[in-house]
Amino acid sequence: MKVLLIGNYLPDGQTSMQAFKRVLERELPRLGCELRVLTPAQHALRVSRASRLWKWLGYVDKFVLFRPALAAALRWADVVHICDHSNAMYVPWVQRKANLVTCHDVIAVEASLGMVEGWQVGWSGRLFQRLIARGLGKAELVACVSHLTQRALLALHIVDSQRITTVLNGLNDDFTPVAPDEGARLIARFGLSPQDRFLIHVGMDLPRKNRRTVVQAFLALQQRAAASGTPAVVQRLLFVGPSLEPSLAELVQQHGIADRIDTVKNVSHEELRALYASATALLFPSLQEGFGWPVIEAQACGCPVFTSDLAPMNEIGGPGAVYIDPKNPAAIAEAIERAAPRLPEMRRLGLENAAGYTAAQMASNYVAIYRRLVDARKDGR
Repeated sequence: MKVLLIGNYLPDGQTSMQAFKRVLERELPRLGCELRVLTPAQHALRVSRASRLWKWLGYVDKFVLFRPALAAALRWADVVHICDHSNAMYVPWVQRKANLVTCHDVIAVEASLGMVEGWQVGWSGRLFQRLIARGLGKAELVACVSHLTQRALLALHIVDSQRITTVLNGLNDDFTPVAPDEGARLIARFGLSPQDRFLIHVGMDLPRKNRRTVVQAFLALQQRAAASGTPAVVQRLLFVGPSLEPSLAELVQQHGIADRIDTVKNVSHEELRALYASATALLFPSLQEGFGWPVIEAQACGCPVFTSDLAPMNEIGGPGAVYIDPKNPAAIAEAIERAAPRLPEMRRLGLENAAGYTAAQMASNYVAIYRRLVDARKDGR
């Protein structure tokens, strides 16, 4: 079976989507697929990201110059898999072959409709999301990465229920526990040692990532410990991602905990594994996700997880995670204290849960879909 994967435009910097494509690129040939990968080439875009023309020249590459290359590759393929729903506007160009789109979330579509608090979308963004929604509506099949994403997409009435399914994500890299001595070496760059007890948060500084609640929960832990005269469950907080936005940095300064909170960027994969493996726990009180990668990544590295009692987090985290109210920092601190004696059990259950999210299983599920779509075309269905 000849599978054409459509990947993302590299200058857009969508690292998670690049990782998703790489997993399929690695796994599908192992399952007997003949594979070609096609992404829009960078031809027109020759200006810096700061230029007003950056976005528009990128559109020329993606939606004008890419079309002949896609048409040529299409003649070879049995099935076309658009790896990211943000490229669903390519669907009308590939409809003469069996086709599917992976939908990772509908958050941007919802934002364009005014459904996401604090996210204002300009006219061009609204137009772009309409084109995405129209492409999804024309796809032969849409595969959602979580049951939540499927429910949300159906609620928007974009895709018919007969043309939608769920294929749960598999881990997109080698997330496994790290040997203690290797972990100690890798985390030393961040001023950490194996003796440090710290919470970790992984993600951007988007409002839905809820970093403020992470800081407030950490502060509550320190205050509860001071009031009881006992050591805090954790003494440090580490954000893997951008620096704290100014108002949050000011809050940290006001409460005198700036020396216990750090942010780190440009973390390698091996360093991230070591941070997960060395952390006391991951705190991930996200308000909205398509899947929630850090939950499974952390568990696969042996890191206990405290995450939102919201889908999809509470659908993928299994019995090893502790589910918390993401809008109640005091309750989060109490939940972390209460769970402290059973952190080893959380590690064990988390490892067991993460073992169910393999790249091989995800790829196998996609191959079954490819065969079904190709066979349906042959049968004239």
